[in-house]
Amino acid sequence: MTDPYSVLGVSPQSDDETIRKRYLELVRQFSPEQHPQRFAAVRAAYDAVRDLNRRVFYQLFEAGRNDSVDQIIEEIACRTQRRRFSLQALLDNLKAGR
Repeated sequence: MTDPYSVLGVSPQSDDETIRKRYLELVRQFSPEQHPQRFAAVRAAYDAVRDLNRRVFYQLFEAGRNDSVDQIIEEIACRTQRRRFSLQALLDNLKAGR
């Protein structure tokens, strides 16, 4: 999988709102009828990093980072506006596929 941050044109330090705004800009720019492959790439990238749970999952399993779950959660949670998840709640959400 290509790096979702580069596909969306945002940095890994971006917060949820910045990622969402950039995704919406790209969706308007690349309609599914005119640019189906580019639209699919943008959609897949957004799905991979659209919220805290998905960014942690991406960094743990797809980006190949060797950090602990706690380190990744702390790093990402410091940049988001959302409340901080407990480790158990985050793992439960990952197992449930949310």
